[in-house]
Amino acid sequence: MSVREKIKSFFGRSRERHKLSFIDDSTYKEKWSFRVSSFNLASLIGLYTILVLISTLLLIKYTPIKALFAEGDAALTEEVNRTSFLIDSLAEVTSSRELYLNNLRAILMDEPFSDSTINNLPDSLQNYSPNFSIAPSDSLLRNKVENTYKSSSVGESTESYEFFFAPVQGIVSQSFNPKKDHNGVDVVTLEDEPIKTCMEGTIILTGWIQTEGNIIIVQHKGDLISIYKHCSALLKPRGSIVQTGDPIGIVGNTGENSSGPHLHFELWKRGIAINPEDYISF
Repeated sequence: MSVREKIKSFFGRSRERHKLSFIDDSTYKEKWSFRVSSFNLASLIGLYTILVLISTLLLIKYTPIKALFAEGDAALTEEVNRTSFLIDSLAEVTSSRELYLNNLRAILMDEPFSDSTINNLPDSLQNYSPNFSIAPSDSLLRNKVENTYKSSSVGESTESYEFFFAPVQGIVSQSFNPKKDHNGVDVVTLEDEPIKTCMEGTIILTGWIQTEGNIIIVQHKGDLISIYKHCSALLKPRGSIVQTGDPIGIVGNTGENSSGPHLHFELWKRGIAINPEDYISF
């Protein structure tokens, strides 16, 4: 038999159809069957194998599965870390905006809202509520301040000073009048406006006085002292060294002598009160 005849005989046999049946083992009844040739069966197996190989290669190339086959891929690791960081940042921004929108809605609806600043305070200050009742310590603090920085001969000093920085910008509602025991100026400005130091110095006293609310006293060079009263918040502790224009408090309406948001500002020179408007333009 020639080679051509052998090839023809092989392909002829490969195209012969065979019946593949599935029979119930207990009843020997044929369940289902189909006819297929050896050539068709081989073609289907080959096509299936090719499709599996192509799918596997695509998964490895275009999905994170590649990391399983490429250990130490620095670029991929960096990309994963960057994506993780972006997701965390997006979650934080989303949470902040959600809180902002909820608070804005509560304000418009005249409902109580959460304050993230208060929520971030230490546990010891979370439930803090100031005691406005008269206490001996209030009187002692007030007497200490008054006896230290007041003088029976209150007047204006004619000495010249260096540049003063305006603690706040606003309208002077009550000027310096030592005859009526008003030893400073009242400056009306926006509530929650930052209070800044008029000159570099050291904070020597911070605290609460029943009539004046939160106060800050700063010692400057040349025996000069500045006093800031009715603050809603104190930003610097006692002993802090501050530079000219540093924020040290927030404008408020604290204390019995306050009738609205403003800053009561005083300047003292060796126990003598001086008029701040002679040196500062508010």
